Amino acid sequence: MLEVSNLRKVYGPDPNAAPAVADLNFTVAEREFVSILGSSGCGKTTMMRCLSGLSPATSGEVTLEGRKVDGPPKDLAFVFQDYSRSLLPWMTVRRNISFPLRYKGVDRRAADAATEEALDAVALSGRGDRYPWQLSGGMQQRVAIARALAYRPRVLLMDEPFASVDAQTRSGLEDLLLDVWKRYEITVLFVTHDIDEAIYLGDRVLVLRPPANVGHEVSVGLPRPRHQVETKREPEFGRLRGELFAALEHRPVAS
Repeated sequence: MLEVSNLRKVYGPDPNAAPAVADLNFTVAEREFVSILGSSGCGKTTMMRCLSGLSPATSGEVTLEGRKVDGPPKDLAFVFQDYSRSLLPWMTVRRNISFPLRYKGVDRRAADAATEEALDAVALSGRGDRYPWQLSGGMQQRVAIARALAYRPRVLLMDEPFASVDAQTRSGLEDLLLDVWKRYEITVLFVTHDIDEAIYLGDRVLVLRPPANVGHEVSVGLPRPRHQVETKREPEFGRLRGELFAALEHRPVAS
């Protein structure tokens, strides 16, 4: 579904400047959920901007279903970390969700149906006439997710979308995301700096090291559906946590 080949990103006119992304290579299969794990400042957000077509790569390429990404693809949606700034405060929740559908050429009746379905998917039915500033942080993030779902993307990119909410709200959003991932059968690339979150959500976890390149990769064989308590009690969860922590710290990883 998504292929990243020798991706490199340098800011500024000097091609010899220190890169934010260097020699990045990986693939994501259709309907796969891949977590991208990395410490702050390792180039995760720059990478996501290149993958989404929002920022041009210095060299290398990104392809979506075999087509080169040279601008924001219509089959891709992006949920940002700062959800409060991505929602338009003068628009109702319903209008925030529906307005990007104009870009896709969706007629009003179909847009209204997609919006209501997305509101239901994120458990916000009945709140469509409210404004973002009338909702809690967790609800605002659900609006951002609903907007992406209404767009009906083939690929959903998410850049640390739950970093600004409390632990309990975060757990609920993680479970919500897994529910909608299954319901909409989409491909998800999810960036986080939280090891437990990366394991809990993903089919695979890629560890990024600065400048952003894949330093380690693990497959997550934990059964689905997952549970916040039971899944995290699994010995395999603890083993994966230790392996990923070692990879982040550039320590030897046990085989």
